[in-house]
Amino acid sequence: MSDNDQTGGLGGTFGSKTKGSQIAYGHPHAEEIINSAKKILKQSETGTLLLKVSDVHKIPINVIKGLGESGFSPQARIVYLQASGKTETADGALTLKLIKALRDADQELIGFTAPDPTKDLMEYAAVMHAKALDSIIYVCKVVKELTNSSVYKDLLDGLAELGHDAVYKA
Repeated sequence: MSDNDQTGGLGGTFGSKTKGSQIAYGHPHAEEIINSAKKILKQSETGTLLLKVSDVHKIPINVIKGLGESGFSPQARIVYLQASGKTETADGALTLKLIKALRDADQELIGFTAPDPTKDLMEYAAVMHAKALDSIIYVCKVVKELTNSSVYKDLLDGLAELGHDAVYKA
């Protein structure tokens, strides 16, 4: 099947619903979700810095319907947030997922990249663990910076939901 054949595959750009594609991946409230999460991040120095990096390097944030993991795709240079189709604005957990994904993008931009797992599996595992911990630390920094804000409790609940509350307490 060729790339131009509209009878199979996604049938158009990712997230569009065109002839041959019966699934629309784009989230109906994507703009509101992104704006509400950015509003929270802009209250934090670290969050503001991460948003500036994504703006300067033109890293788009796409919200797609689903319950899977959010994150950064280094190959596509896109941050993906997955949210239930019923979600209308970013809650604490979704905002924290955005912070982590933005830090993952930042890591790629500064050269903190994953090595080839086929060459040295132990090195790959060590680097991936270091990258994950670094991203979680950035999440915790933003939460700490927002201690006196109106969203603090929601972010703490998000930390617990994601299983990072023990890291935050440490």
